Amino acid sequence: MLRIFTNSLFILVACVCWAFGSKAQPTPGKEKIVITFPGEYRWKSTKIPKDTKGIRGTAYTVKGREEENAPVKTVTVTTIDRRYYPMKAEGTPEEKWEFEKAGCPEALLDIVDRKTAEGRTSILYAIKATKSPEGACGSTVLLTYVAEGPTALHTVELSIPQERYTPELQQEWHDALLQSKIE
Repeated sequence: MLRIFTNSLFILVACVCWAFGSKAQPTPGKEKIVITFPGEYRWKSTKIPKDTKGIRGTAYTVKGREEENAPVKTVTVTTIDRRYYPMKAEGTPEEKWEFEKAGCPEALLDIVDRKTAEGRTSILYAIKATKSPEGACGSTVLLTYVAEGPTALHTVELSIPQERYTPELQQEWHDALLQSKIE
């Protein structure tokens, strides 16, 4: 009788572990952020080579007929494995703003959204009056979403020309970034 009880208990524990194991946090080095890009554009992904396995990068570029008309040409997604680089989202907007102000003193920081859930922070911010690599100061808005996952820090950056940064486009990208999921 004791043997049957022990076997039944073992099977019950195994089933519970299996059922809840699918809800466990992502494996370190495999975690990613999933974003549904707004608009009717076709996006092509390209891996960005990194010198370390603790950092992964992907550039999403608009391809096809609408490439020239797209207000956002490239979205850069970077995932930093916190086993190797224990970074936090807190302080990231201010650090990036200081970096941008070094090249464009008129740059302005706008924190759009900040949330903390389950001890992990996510921040959506815009740095206005920056410059693109080929532009002058004040020509670009840098929209960035930084989110802490269970095992990694994710950053999504995109540049929008100042004249194309309309309230509608702003809302479209805010919604897309805030609705992203970490897997």
